[in-house]
Formats: sequence, structure tokens, C-alpha cells
Amino acid sequence: MAQAEVPRQLSAASLVRKRNRNESNGGDTVTIEDMHRDIDKLWPRHLRTTRDILRIPSVSMTGEGIQETAGALSEMLSEMGAKVTQFKANSDSHPMVVGDLDVGASKTALLYGMYDVQPPGDPDLWDQPPFGATIVKREPFGKVLVNRGVFNSKASLVGTLLAIETMLERDELPMNVHFLLEGEEELGGDSFPKYVRKNKTKLSKADVAFGFDYGENANGIPVISLGMKGCMYLDLSTRGSKRGGPMNGDIHSSDAVIIESPVWRLVKAISSMVDENQDPAIDGMWEDVVEPSKEDLALVRKLCKVFDPVNYAREAGVEKFKVKGSKEKLLRKYLFEPSLNIDGIVAGYNGEGSKTILPDSARAKIDIRLVPNMSIERTYKRVADHLKKRGFSDLKIGRYEDYPWTKVSVNETVSKACIEAMRYHGREPEIWPMTAGSAPFYLFDQFLGVPWGCAGLGHGGKAHAPNEFAVVDGMREFEKSVVTLFWKFVETSEKGS
Repeated sequence: MAQAEVPRQLSAASLVRKRNRNESNGGDTVTIEDMHRDIDKLWPRHLRTTRDILRIPSVSMTGEGIQETAGALSEMLSEMGAKVTQFKANSDSHPMVVGDLDVGASKTALLYGMYDVQPPGDPDLWDQPPFGATIVKREPFGKVLVNRGVFNSKASLVGTLLAIETMLERDELPMNVHFLLEGEEELGGDSFPKYVRKNKTKLSKADVAFGFDYGENANGIPVISLGMKGCMYLDLSTRGSKRGGPMNGDIHSSDAVIIESPVWRLVKAISSMVDENQDPAIDGMWEDVVEPSKEDLALVRKLCKVFDPVNYAREAGVEKFKVKGSKEKLLRKYLFEPSLNIDGIVAGYNGEGSKTILPDSARAKIDIRLVPNMSIERTYKRVADHLKKRGFSDLKIGRYEDYPWTKVSVNETVSKACIEAMRYHGREPEIWPMTAGSAPFYLFDQFLGVPWGCAGLGHGGKAHAPNEFAVVDGMREFEKSVVTLFWKFVETSEKGS
């Protein structure tokens, strides 16, 4: 897309630095490899910076370290020369760090990142302190960095900023960048969507949106996803009322023979929402699900040649899948069908020993993964209607900021650039038409009309779990891949124009 505003030209000082540099290089043009070598030289400092920021907790659920992390990121952007602000949807929101970096380029990128992390959970389950940014040796990867958020996705955010800083030090950043760094992704907060909606006119003029992450699987193969499922998150709750059940606190369990249990009522309601294979059984939901396109099926068939279900199951820590049949059947279900999952159930007594009570309330947290062409509002209505039809209209349904599904074509310029960037590093990527995970990228393609791409070298694991890690060598290669993708996007755009 063309820029509506005339971008500022490079400053006189920048032009002098570029002329002096080219003269010192014998007039040679700076190459991608030159900047890769810069990252190698700067890597000890880059690793220190990454570890320092990882040691700041930034737990969105509790707010611990959030403001300090936002401040550190704001300082990084300011030192690059960006105009930095912080945006909050409301007074109790976590700050979103926003930065405008204009280098006088003809193209502009939106750069999405998240700096918030999940709580570490029980520290006794960690082999290293969850916020110690400890480097240890782990087979078969060699040195890994253990920390909450190192894989999902704080370290890759810092690495992306350091890669951009490296390009700026050479005056070789090929695009203007609008930074969108949120601190509420794990909460499903609304600062990011509200900011995008509020600034639609400006943001929709961008040429591309990037989300960089550690994208290699355990076999060292980069994975590029062209779509993400949507995610609805619901609270289902019930308690004793005039219709039955304890109304003034828990009572003795011997009364269960004559008094209804809110816990059983919730369990029955949830059970009605899935079939015997634990697939969604919400009335009418499957009417909204469309078949994958010919383009998507062609990508699935290519994936079947390299996809290793045994290794996937091993990495997930499971013995088998609930799907029987071919690789293609498994992948089609994984990528193109919705799911309904119980994230947690809270009710009654869960301490040591026994306590015979009939609880007065119960609550469950549910997520529903959406695929094309399911909509958030239609799915919510189907859930409410399904429960009402079965006599569960008294259940309260709590809602959060939900993500619709999002999708780009393999033929988009940014998709081609992601593929070429990985090939530049000697890696043939796996192209996934969708992924079962979710992110708020629908705001780019569906709301702003800006195509997005996600790619990156590097490997990590155990997101949201104890001993989350990233491979240290891969973190360095990730920074190089960020440089490569920026330049490959510009190069691919120019070929297509």
C-alpha cells in the first residue's frame, strides 16, 4: 500500500555516515551477511540485554514487573530514535508500548510483539529460578536459556529489537517501523485492539505486519504458519439458587441425596457440549465450518511428506492421538476443525485429606478454537442457545477479549518473503496453512487490510510450563533471520511491482 504521508528523508548526518562507511568499504554495498557478522560480534552484549529484560517478571495476571518492562522497552525504542508513547485501554490496563521509527523509507512495517508472560506456577517444579535467565546445558540442544517467557515470546521480542538496532547502526533499516508491543496478550486484554481501532486510518497505510518468533521445530526445520485459529474464552459458573442447591455456603455431603449439587449441574452442562470423542457438539456450530481450500489441501499434502506424528506426540508428552487414520486426516482435523477445551474447573474442597461437603458453587474455564468461517458472536449465541435448550439457562457465561481466526495466502508478498528468508539461511521451511494456536493478527488482515507474516529461526519449548527454554545459539540465529526477512520483504516487493 502506498504511504499517504511523504516520509522524511535521511538526515544529513545519516547520509555522511553512509558515505563514510561506503568509502571505508571501497564503495561496496553493505550486504545482509555484513549485518549477520555484526550480530555475531555484538552477541555477548545482545545476550546480556535479553537476559536482563527476561529477569523482569512482567506477569500480566498479577501485574508484577509490567511497568518496569514497559519502561525498559520504551527506553530501547527511544534510543533507536523512535517516537515512543504508552497506551492503555483504561486506567487499570497494562501499558502498550507504541513507537514510530521513520527512516525515510518508501515502505512501512507494523511490528507486533508481546512482553507479558504467564505466572511461573510452583517454583519447586522448576530446575532453575523462573526469572533467573539461567543458561544450562541440555541434550540434545547444547546451551539453553531457562526462564518464563523466553520462548513465549519475550526473548524473541527483545531479539527483534536488537536486530533492528543492528540495522540502524549500519543505517540499513529498509523500512519504517511502527512498533506495537502489548502487555496483556496472556490476559486477552483490550489495549491492543482498542489502539488499532482508534488508529485505523494511520495503521492501514502500512505495507506489511510482522510477528517474529522462534520458529524452528525440534528437528531444526523452520515452520511458517499462514493462519491461526480464533479463540473464545468463557467462564461458565453456577451456584445454589431457588431452583436448587445450597444458597448460604457449603453444606454436609450427606444432604446430596435430597439436594441438588451445583457441581454436578456444571459437569452435566459441559458434557452436553462435546460428543464421545470430545469434539464440539454445540447445536449448529459445524454449519459455520468451511472445507479447506485447494491451496490449503495442497500444502497439507506437502506437509504429510515431512510431518512426524510420533515425534509430535513425544514432544507433547502423550502416548497417542484421539484421531485414528492417515497423516492427512490428522493434519486436516488439527488445522481446520474447531475444538472445545476445559482449561480448569474450580469447586469444593481440594486440600489434603477428606472433607465431605456439598459445594454451593462451581466454575469452569472453557476455550473454543474457531476456524474459517466461524464468527465470535455467532458462536457465543450458539453456546448460549445450546445451554438454554437443555435447561441450563441459569448458568452464567463470562466473556473476555476474543480472537477471530486469521489467514493469509501463500501467494502474498510477505509469505513469499518469509519462505525466501528461511531459504537464504539454507533451511527449507515447512509451510502450514493454519496453526491451532491463536494471536490477535486478525486486526491486521481483517480490520486494517494489511497482510501479515510470522517467521524466524531459533527453537524453544515448554511454553506456559515449568522449565520454559530457548536454545542460545538459536537465539543468535533468530536475530539474523529478522534482518534477512526485512530485506527479503523489500526485495520481493520490488520484484512484484
